[in-house]
Amino acid sequence: MKRLIHPTVALALALSLGGTAASANVKISCKRGPLPKVAIINGPAPVFINSIEKTYAVTPEQARAAAEYVCADMDAVGDAEKLRSRTRAALANYRRR
Repeated sequence: MKRLIHPTVALALALSLGGTAASANVKISCKRGPLPKVAIINGPAPVFINSIEKTYAVTPEQARAAAEYVCADMDAVGDAEKLRSRTRAALANYRRR
């Protein structure tokens, strides 16, 4: 028996997948020094800031602030899902290019 997907379900699925892919184009890269839990020697890598600027309609200052917000969470060290989640939250109010 062939099952058909209801249009509303298909739209909801497409929108939810779009939200997941939103940070997929951003290259998340945080510098981690020899003491990864010390915030003063850690921060965003330039490739992360540039990736935000290319993907979202933001100023360089906004891109840097968003990247610093993401990389400031020392609990996210080595936790890719937490870094992606923080990136989505930091850039939720900005339009994608």
